[in-house]
Amino acid sequence: MKMIVQSVATLMAVFALSACNGNNADYEVNDKNCAPDHVRTLPEDAKRDTLVEGCMTR
Repeated sequence: MKMIVQSVATLMAVFALSACNGNNADYEVNDKNCAPDHVRTLPEDAKRDTLVEGCMTR
């Protein structure tokens, strides 16, 4: 019983944490996301910098 409760708690934690990163599709390196108009709509942060770097090196 204890093992089941721990497994359920672990799954709930994983789902909760994965929900926080729902906008990762905006930061994947592809033609759409590398368009200058799209990059300008993103907040200036480390994820945007990583996207720009990825777009420049592909």
